[in-house]
Amino acid sequence: MCLSLQDRDFEQHNKLVKDLWRDFQSNRHERIPVQWGMNDRMIVLNKELNRGNYTYQQIFNDPEVMLRVQLDFEYWRRHEVFADWEMGLPEEWSVAVNFQNVYESAWFGAPLFFTDGSVPDIKPFLKRVEDVKAFIEKGGPEPFTSFDARIRKFYEYFLEKKEGGYTYLGRPLGNISAPIGTDGPFTVAVNITGGYIVKLLYRERSLAEKLLWLITEAIIERMKAWHKLLKEPFPREGFGFADDSIQLLSPSVYKEFVLPLHKKIVDTFCVGRPSIHLCGRVMHLLSVLKEELKISAIDTGFPLDLGKAREILGTDVTIYGGVRVATLLNGPLNRIEEEVRSVLNSGVTKGKRFVFRDANNVAPCTPAEHLNYAYELVKNLGRYEEDAR
Repeated sequence: MCLSLQDRDFEQHNKLVKDLWRDFQSNRHERIPVQWGMNDRMIVLNKELNRGNYTYQQIFNDPEVMLRVQLDFEYWRRHEVFADWEMGLPEEWSVAVNFQNVYESAWFGAPLFFTDGSVPDIKPFLKRVEDVKAFIEKGGPEPFTSFDARIRKFYEYFLEKKEGGYTYLGRPLGNISAPIGTDGPFTVAVNITGGYIVKLLYRERSLAEKLLWLITEAIIERMKAWHKLLKEPFPREGFGFADDSIQLLSPSVYKEFVLPLHKKIVDTFCVGRPSIHLCGRVMHLLSVLKEELKISAIDTGFPLDLGKAREILGTDVTIYGGVRVATLLNGPLNRIEEEVRSVLNSGVTKGKRFVFRDANNVAPCTPAEHLNYAYELVKNLGRYEEDAR
């Protein structure tokens, strides 16, 4: 079922994909769309694909290297990995200033560290009550300062390359994106405290609240500044954000301490219903997210019972979810097929607001053949519950 080179009719594929997403918006689509979550680590952390011997130290310190890696990744993705996205050479290359998931924590002052075989991470630096009090006393960082200044410098470098007529394989640069959203205030708090924020919620509730509000208000100001710089209007429809670490909280603690932060972010940037990305074990929070945040979509990870999630969220919330990344990485094909069928038969397709993907973020060195096999399976088997009757 894997696609051979002669089967790769990108023009026909792109037309069908465009029609699929148009129909998806009005719920008139006939099959389940497929997307894969991946970024340039697919190149950097795969020795066979990393022909430039790039390292994340280089990428984080040299905008030219980051741009080249972004373009190498985009070329590979567009020519080797099938999903319901545009494939083949584009008219223009869309590229992103990508500092992985450390950009916010680094902006708040967390030191970066690099390791072989993984993406960069940060070191927690608020480990005691005294540390937290001193941090609050100092106040949050301003937009475009600290690590944010580096992000802006890289963004402006990308713009200069575009305006200077830079091309890659004969195609110019097009849209240039930057991290204008957030990975979530509670996740940032967990990162920079090494999880100490959870203890503070129970031992020093007032101090924990002050820290969380400081982080949230700084994030909002940063997002405002970046939206204005990129000329992205807000509030807007289709706004989404993440906050993976709320899985550590009970529904009552989430509602008391973090929900007000999320509502402040949503009220500032969202028109209508927001979407949210949550990796991990978040089943216990789905009812709150539906009732209090009125989410329109959730991008899920592992572990999550997708059928049960559909029962809780109802049929008007779009759920993104699918096969475990370890299965996609290691196979074999019969195991991939088993998991694909399990997802499709779970009940998550009821209402047609389901998009099949990895759970969550494809691992480097995953064979493209495994992804393409899963894609073809979903195309052939992926009928929604109502259609299958």
